[in-house]
Amino acid sequence: MDAEESTSNAALEDLKKNVLDVVAPSFCSGTLPLDRSLASLFFKRGDGSDPGMIDFADEGLQDGDIQKLVDVCQQATFGRGDQDVLDESYRKAWKLDTSEFSTQFDIIRSGVMNIIHDQLLHYEKNHMKLEPHLYKLNIYGPGSFFKPHVDTPRSQDLFATLVVVLPTVHTGGNLLIGKEGSLLNFDSSKLLFDHRSGSPQLAFAAFYSDIEHEVLPVESGYRITLTYNLHLAETQVGFTKSISLDPLNTLVETLCALMVAKDVLPTGGALGFGLLYKYPVDPRDLDLAQFTRALKGNDALVRMACERIGLKVAVKVFYNWNYDEYIADSTQDERRQSYEELSLSEILNSIGGRRIYSPYYTTDEETVSMLWVTPKKRMVPADASFMTYGNEYTMKYVYGDLVLVAEFPELKERLEMVSTKFPQIVEELKLREASADEDDSGKMPVE
Repeated sequence: MDAEESTSNAALEDLKKNVLDVVAPSFCSGTLPLDRSLASLFFKRGDGSDPGMIDFADEGLQDGDIQKLVDVCQQATFGRGDQDVLDESYRKAWKLDTSEFSTQFDIIRSGVMNIIHDQLLHYEKNHMKLEPHLYKLNIYGPGSFFKPHVDTPRSQDLFATLVVVLPTVHTGGNLLIGKEGSLLNFDSSKLLFDHRSGSPQLAFAAFYSDIEHEVLPVESGYRITLTYNLHLAETQVGFTKSISLDPLNTLVETLCALMVAKDVLPTGGALGFGLLYKYPVDPRDLDLAQFTRALKGNDALVRMACERIGLKVAVKVFYNWNYDEYIADSTQDERRQSYEELSLSEILNSIGGRRIYSPYYTTDEETVSMLWVTPKKRMVPADASFMTYGNEYTMKYVYGDLVLVAEFPELKERLEMVSTKFPQIVEELKLREASADEDDSGKMPVE
């Protein structure tokens, strides 16, 4: 292995490591003050009987008062495979649909959406916002739980989930975010009363909807939550937000090191990043122009780093069929009814597909040389069911595996881009390379 190849391999490995290791926000949690004048929840049975009310500002609230709410609830189901099921060995809880209750709590006026936006859309565009849609009221009593699952994708705009825990005395019922709570063990039972005044308050946790989570068994009392689906929406109001520059600068620097490596795609090509999060897509009608409005966490960070350098970057669909690999801009085509008459190459060309170069075959097609930084993933097939545990069954949308592709110019153009935009990084890389050469020159030769 010569010195240039060694340098390029090190640059690629550094980039892979930084993409995978840099921690961008994927959840947030905290507490909210409870406005005592807006602390009531009204509920009714589906049969139209007399409504009831609970005041969560009442510090004398008892389990017997909550039981009246439980009495009007239904047992909570969940999505498994292609159906909604009631299985208390996997989920034991109660629920009310939004048509059966009304809360005085105003999620917008509370200010919590500003916190969530700054965390979960941290590296995305300022003209985007998250709109909260109240979805369900859930109650977990003694022995209630929900085993690991991801939230059901109901639209391509679904981005995150928000759980607001109402102030009741209970123990247990921790919300574990990430596999076995690897991201957060959220024990809201210890957060619902101010430790100084004892006054009731709200606790909240928000996280990307594709992240696995579970509710541990409640040991005593009742855990009552309002669940919101957070959807992406455009806003005409521009605003600025602070962005943590350290992770971004780290990625920019390692990308620059790869760009100046002389034996990395010298005639140009593309960098491929397998997305680290999953996104709700309709694989039969995927509009990537809309999809690319927002990415999550590290995926958004990678896109921002590429754009800061000046690379053109976009989300693509990755196809692999009998060792033929393509990237495409969409899955849509007005001729889809006649697909059976077309070859794979013709189908993918019709939707803007480009064949990925391989040394193992020759073709007359124009190809693109790809360097995969993080593993490529294959999109969920169009006829796939949502084969996992969700909080509701759906067939229209699934979580798809897509890729982020950055166009990688030829070496001369890359050197000019980096030297112009980041001269200090170029100087640092030269000094580092010179230092490494000095270290190598002092080593004993190996026979």
